[in-house]
Amino acid sequence: MADWCGTARSNYFQVRDEIAFRAWAEKRNLQVFEAPRTTESPALLGIYSEDEYGGWPSSDVELEEETGDGSIDLYAELARHLTEEQIAVLMEIGAEKHRYLTGIAVAVDHTGRTVEVTLDDVYQRAATEFQSDVHRITRCSY
Repeated sequence: MADWCGTARSNYFQVRDEIAFRAWAEKRNLQVFEAPRTTESPALLGIYSEDEYGGWPSSDVELEEETGDGSIDLYAELARHLTEEQIAVLMEIGAEKHRYLTGIAVAVDHTGRTVEVTLDDVYQRAATEFQSDVHRITRCSY
């Protein structure tokens, strides 16, 4: 049995409070990186995952011990840190050997509203574009 291994990172975005944002990222085991600056403009920051498997965190062990449910909404948490004009885009790609390839991109604004695209979306789009039955298109997996 193979493990899924991935990579996850975001674009650059501006946050309301850099200290609070960095504390939140540390709590979620996320690394913060900063866009190069040439002026005195506010910092543009991004995040990437240092998770064992490379994906975005979806649970919190401490929260699970306290409440019995450790599920977190990473996008909602991140939204609280964004300034009003910023959109964060979080991308995650991965594979389980050559069995399954996965990819997702989620954009989130300061209100927590999200837009999502996955690699699997191509099947429906291809069926529509090529006027085919989506079930006739084989999957990139085994």
